[in-house]
Amino acid sequence: MIFKKYLILIISLLLAAINFNVILNPNNLVTGGTQGLAIIITKITKYSPSTIILIINLIALFVSFIFLSKKTTCSIIASSLIYPFWIKLTTNIQPLILPPIILSIIAGTICGITNGLIFKQNFSSGGITVLNILLKKYLNIKLSISNFIINSIIIIIGSTLFGFLKVIYSLIVITISSLIIYFIMNKKTNLTKTK
Repeated sequence: MIFKKYLILIISLLLAAINFNVILNPNNLVTGGTQGLAIIITKITKYSPSTIILIINLIALFVSFIFLSKKTTCSIIASSLIYPFWIKLTTNIQPLILPPIILSIIAGTICGITNGLIFKQNFSSGGITVLNILLKKYLNIKLSISNFIINSIIIIIGSTLFGFLKVIYSLIVITISSLIIYFIMNKKTNLTKTK
């Protein structure tokens, strides 16, 4: 059972990294979170996205270790280390060239499936998610609200660098992704239905 959970996590993170390198990053689709922040910082500093994501994730891990529970910290360790590794490994895959609307739909679908599967296995993606959990724990701000505010700030910063049209495409990615995550998280197994 544990092997299956980690296998799903590893494959989901690989697909997420390919999605990042083939669609999100080359098209400057800032969808919030750690990867959105990485796209922005890469544009400004020219550091590689994998390095930026690793640094953000390590800082988040450290903060989680100090301020959050052991269980929460354990749930983000694997993702925090594996995802930047996959980003680095898949960096040289050629970007997908299609109309932006099609790319947004594909990216949103992949984001939704990979994140949904990661959450379904009780893992967390780490990074910016840790800030949301901290705000919930210490300021009693709902995760959905803090997530919305933080991601909105990241997207607004992205819009100043990449333009308003990119925001529209990013919102398409986020909307599709959110719907798929909702479906995956609320899907009942066949075993549950027969009881």
